[in-house]
Amino acid sequence: MKTKNILVYYGLIFIPLGVLAFCTKNHLISPIVFVIGLQIYAFLYHPYVSGLRLLALNKLERKDFWRMFIPFWDTKFFKTLFLDF
Repeated sequence: MKTKNILVYYGLIFIPLGVLAFCTKNHLISPIVFVIGLQIYAFLYHPYVSGLRLLALNKLERKDFWRMFIPFWDTKFFKTLFLDF
């Protein structure tokens, strides 16, 4: 998965949230499933995708990829992740 392109990265991080919101709004999933989905997104999916982007941009070494799963560790890469085009 190539996340070097900022638009691809934004799509990968925002589309799952939109799907969760859509499914909840239309009563396709229960509120409990929504909360579980948000937790999976916040603690597993988003750090994984952000880590892939940092690896693609050579801002993170492969051996430090696991650190992306430490809460708030990726804030030092905020500008690189969200603002560098």
